[in-house]
Amino acid sequence: MTVSVQTPLSAVLDDARTALGRRVSYLCFPGLSPGADANGSSTRRALCHDLDLPIVGHRRQSVTLSIGREGRDGRRFAVRGALLSITGHWRLEPCAAGVLAHLTLDYDVCAALKEQAVNGLRSRSPLPIRTDADAILGRAVDDFFERRFAEDAAAYCDRLRARLEGHAS
Repeated sequence: MTVSVQTPLSAVLDDARTALGRRVSYLCFPGLSPGADANGSSTRRALCHDLDLPIVGHRRQSVTLSIGREGRDGRRFAVRGALLSITGHWRLEPCAAGVLAHLTLDYDVCAALKEQAVNGLRSRSPLPIRTDADAILGRAVDDFFERRFAEDAAAYCDRLRARLEGHAS
């Protein structure tokens, strides 16, 4: 699934590019937080991703974050976990307000999680048991997840913009 959003940033292009190269910028993403090791101590590398997904509800996964450059005016990043992985691409362009940031997120939902969602939807569905019922339920799950991912992307952009403009820590 792919979701795209854009947001204006009150920043100079170089400052926006630098900010998007920092790990803290990705902690604005809904559900991402510093992780903890087995003793409960915070670790620099581990991240925790709390997912609040339609149908299946709350899930928590340990994830890794990688950040890199993409061309002259962009950044790429990946948040990889066992349940859900996200690959993101920022494209930055100057505009009158500072920088227009275009974000594209590609989501990869693991098969087991999608199957849980389909089974959860099936248990609530009046659809007759037919071969095409799974396809119908699968598309419905995709639609539910895509809607949530679009909401998360918009929330991420809002939080990041507030952080870069100094309205949040």
